[in-house]
Amino acid sequence: MERELIFRPLDISDSRFLAEYAAECEGISEITRISEIEERLKKRFRDPNYIGVIAQLYNKPIGFQDGVIVNECLELNEIYVKERYRSQGIGEKLMKEIIAIAKSRGIKRIIFHTEPDNVAMQNLGKKMGFKLKGLIYEKEF
Repeated sequence: MERELIFRPLDISDSRFLAEYAAECEGISEITRISEIEERLKKRFRDPNYIGVIAQLYNKPIGFQDGVIVNECLELNEIYVKERYRSQGIGEKLMKEIIAIAKSRGIKRIIFHTEPDNVAMQNLGKKMGFKLKGLIYEKEF
């Protein structure tokens, strides 16, 4: 699998894959709604502070990691690997790739937020050298 697995920066041609992932998260299956999500996501690529990496196996997307640079800090948004490819080190490689991109752009700090029950992401963060720095409190109206 290793030779057929590539990692490259996300670009606008990956919008459909990102839209399908977002739709799956929201339980959306209607093609027109997925296309609407795709059009909204394409706008991200106009933002020079948006960066990401995609993992492809045999030229088919199987995962991605993305984020936004805010005040010289990369705030990671999402990391996703299709279920059948999990526990094979792909998430770690995605993280390494986006860290390399951030470093090449002079970024000195990366942060991410995760849910308390997302143990896999917490373990990946620890493995990659991230440190727990605090808790987030939120109030909704």
